Amino acid sequence: MQDPAGNFRWLPYLGQASLLAAIYFAAAKASLVLAIPPGYATAVWPPSGIALAALLLLGNRVWPGLWLGAALVNLTVASSPVAAIAIGTGNTLEALAGAALVRRHVADAPPYFDRVRNVVKFVAAAALCATVAATIGVTSLALEGALSWPDFTANWGTWWHGDAAGIIIITPLILNWKLRHDIVWSPAKILEAAGFAFSLLLTALLVFSNGTRHFSSLPLTFLILPLIIWAAFRFTRREVTTAGAAVCFIAVWYTVEGQGPFAQETLNLSLLLLLAFTSTIVATGLMLSAAVNERKRAMENLEHALRHLREQASTDPLTGLSNRRHLWEFLLREWVRSRRNESALAVIMMDLDHFKRINDRFGHEAGDVVLKEIAALLKSQIRGSDIASRFGGEEFALVLPDATLEAVQRRAEGIRVAIHRLALEYRGQPLGKITASFGVALAPDHAGDPESLLRASDQALYNAKAAGRDRVVVYTAK
Repeated sequence: MQDPAGNFRWLPYLGQASLLAAIYFAAAKASLVLAIPPGYATAVWPPSGIALAALLLLGNRVWPGLWLGAALVNLTVASSPVAAIAIGTGNTLEALAGAALVRRHVADAPPYFDRVRNVVKFVAAAALCATVAATIGVTSLALEGALSWPDFTANWGTWWHGDAAGIIIITPLILNWKLRHDIVWSPAKILEAAGFAFSLLLTALLVFSNGTRHFSSLPLTFLILPLIIWAAFRFTRREVTTAGAAVCFIAVWYTVEGQGPFAQETLNLSLLLLLAFTSTIVATGLMLSAAVNERKRAMENLEHALRHLREQASTDPLTGLSNRRHLWEFLLREWVRSRRNESALAVIMMDLDHFKRINDRFGHEAGDVVLKEIAALLKSQIRGSDIASRFGGEEFALVLPDATLEAVQRRAEGIRVAIHRLALEYRGQPLGKITASFGVALAPDHAGDPESLLRASDQALYNAKAAGRDRVVVYTAK
């Protein structure tokens, strides 16, 4: 995942602030096309979402650009410069408050919507910070005489609704699209995405272009929800937020035109229904997407834990070699395979000579150093089809499938010579000459089952020690 604001880091501070002012101004002028009388607010105010996303991506230091864009656009609407400055200040404080709430209670860095609880907290933060601009904006207009005080509550509700909806819809859209994921879609996935987009737009148009104040198509809105669920389960949060935004803007357009299930007799009721719908659609999509991602992460963590447990159950913690249990399971599998293929199966049993002297003279930590070095040497001496195991204490066992007796003897002798050449030290003190004894057994020549094969190699090892140690002995039947 790359820096979410990386595309703008190269711009100097003034360039970032100026760009934000221009984007805010253009978005606000475009949004005012759907303004609700007396013309100061809209059902959805996208600039509020743009402002919050900008502060989260670029930092609070770009607030002057936000304030400049908000003040300039309100100069084209408000009746006086004082009201325009006050409204611009309210819009800026709203974004600053929202950024503080998101960083404190949701997440202090992207991704912001990777958990269900983060989505719930974000919606609450949007509803809370939207009160700032609504209160300051409507109060300033009332003080200027542009609005009558009896209409204060209704206009405050409209303003709050627009800003809250803008934050809930636009901010996740921008933040999720700024997160760059290296996702390569297969042709089948592209075809599915195209089918989803067509189904969503067609359903949204059918739902919201039918219905008037005298005929409600409200029950048809439930057709949207399965499509949002489809997006949440099959696509990323980018596609989910895009789908939610597309549906919401279609809903707003037709509602303002007096069509669709939310076209009611009173404006306040229409706005209330529209806010409930937009919040539900976007929040549901984000929460489902977050839940899917949480489940995916939980399954990945579980698989990692299971792999770790399997490794712990089959690996010696000191040397990293297979433990005795895993050796036995491997031997049983290879025994069945060797009998089916009528091939040989060899076991080398190895024991370090006079290992107790190292522990007694230098301590057990020095002994551990020796065991680790021997384990590393064994790993370098075996094939990918072989297995090396710590059989117990200073005793090791190797299982070699598909090997001739001569090849196994050469392998054991090579390991013996390599151990003999080791010059190990512990805390600057030489540990002396390290030697090992080896016992070799081969099936089917020396054993008729896995247990007897291990016993034969162990007996050969015992014979090597009895013959003077530091040698390789092949099992011979008594």
